[in-house]
Amino acid sequence: MAINLFKRKYTIRRHGSQFNVDGHTASTYEFDTTCLNVQPQAPDNYEGDPDGERTVKKLKSWGPDKLTSADEYSGIPGTLLYYKGIWYECTSCVDWDHTILSHFQSDFVALPASKQPDPPPNQLPPPEVTP
Repeated sequence: MAINLFKRKYTIRRHGSQFNVDGHTASTYEFDTTCLNVQPQAPDNYEGDPDGERTVKKLKSWGPDKLTSADEYSGIPGTLLYYKGIWYECTSCVDWDHTILSHFQSDFVALPASKQPDPPPNQLPPPEVTP
């Protein structure tokens, strides 16, 4: 019995099983759409880096779908969420099934600029037309 009052459709990128290509780990992925209530965390919730900057962008979301959390130990990449032009990786996903409003709460961290994949196909800018 999910309430969709604050939910919007977002593009996510789910990773498939991993395989080895020339000594490197790779995985397939697919784009999907899910309804989530996404809320940026306030800057006072950010962790400061050694220089005192609070630049890491974090999100919280609530929705009906279980997302895969990144697992650095086993090398499993987390589900990616495309939010306002930036990809965020799922770092935790908890099932809140103890009420009639059962849902999943997920935490996300922005990927560094060097690891940002291309935008999803439905978000690509139109090609430039030259006369």
